[in-house]
Amino acid sequence: MLFLLNDMIVDVEAPETRLLQRWREMGCGDPRMLRAQDAIHYIQDVFSRNGRAPLEPETAMDIAALVVAKTGANSLILKPTISGGVEPRLSDVPALVLETYRRGADNDYNPVGDAVSKKA
Repeated sequence: MLFLLNDMIVDVEAPETRLLQRWREMGCGDPRMLRAQDAIHYIQDVFSRNGRAPLEPETAMDIAALVVAKTGANSLILKPTISGGVEPRLSDVPALVLETYRRGADNDYNPVGDAVSKKA
């Protein structure tokens, strides 16, 4: 499943299965007990700890799996706020749009984006 995370496309297969296999490593808590709002708070914490550094491909796929499993959205944009935090914007982007964006991104040189968008 393709997922838009800020400005990168993440391709994550079986998001719910991935989440159930990796939640302990992620540190997000048991996903069966999480509400959508809890998942978004966890993701905001991950981004605040990470700062402006690019996300590791595994972390990006974990975040995508969490959002899909808990909200059903296939896009999360974290818009910076004046106070230094981020405001989450969830949406459902048509698959064709994501595929087109991924094909364009694959033609650009972006080591992190390429690793994430090509990883299955």
